[in-house]
Amino acid sequence: MNPKHWLISYDFFERHHVTAQLIRKRSCSIARVLDVGGRAGLLAGFTHCLVTSVNIDASADVRYDGQRLPFAANAFDAVTAIDTLEHLPRAQRVGFVRECLRVSAKAVIIAAPFGSPGHAESEAWLNRLYTALTGAPHRYLSEHVQFGLPGLAEVQELIEGSGASAWQLLFAGDYRREAAYFAAAARAAVSGGALTKLGILWVHAKSRAIFNRLHLSERPLPHTNRFYLELLKPCTTSSPAGPASSGVT
Repeated sequence: MNPKHWLISYDFFERHHVTAQLIRKRSCSIARVLDVGGRAGLLAGFTHCLVTSVNIDASADVRYDGQRLPFAANAFDAVTAIDTLEHLPRAQRVGFVRECLRVSAKAVIIAAPFGSPGHAESEAWLNRLYTALTGAPHRYLSEHVQFGLPGLAEVQELIEGSGASAWQLLFAGDYRREAAYFAAAARAAVSGGALTKLGILWVHAKSRAIFNRLHLSERPLPHTNRFYLELLKPCTTSSPAGPASSGVT
């Protein structure tokens, strides 16, 4: 782990670090990356590649309509989508992945929360808790609940419908840990007082990347939080790497 990442949240660190390491492991040269659904400068902080972010709002380098990416075919060496897929209705997800592959010359890397029954239940509970505490549902959790998190069967549909020549699927994280951090922070934020400030500091410290171990596996564990799907274009000559637990650190 790069020391400059020690004090960011583990959840933020994991998704960007693993994505960046998958880019780095490609035997073919990756120099230009498009980060779909990302914000300006986020993924760029984890890779030496030239990263262009595109989003539906002004937070990215380029703004687009959420449908067709405003770039020519094969315009980038690789395309990433980090925690974007779950904010799309399920019927639009295969098309989204194919659109990412269209503008990528070599590979697409998708990172998203993994939709096990336990994870879906946890997200719904967190959204109810947040609504009760603040009086309004959480913007992102509400979309997770409404559209559903991609489970193993849907991930297989994405692979089969993408047109990719090869793929690699990895899993990481523990949704129980992230849920506990989120719930504690939400409760502390609305309580007020000195103890609240101490509680926020404690949750903030515990959730830092340096205190949470990253482990990747080829199969989902009982409480897996996120999956990473790497898809290769038919023109790519190299085959996917083996389990990322042997090389992505």
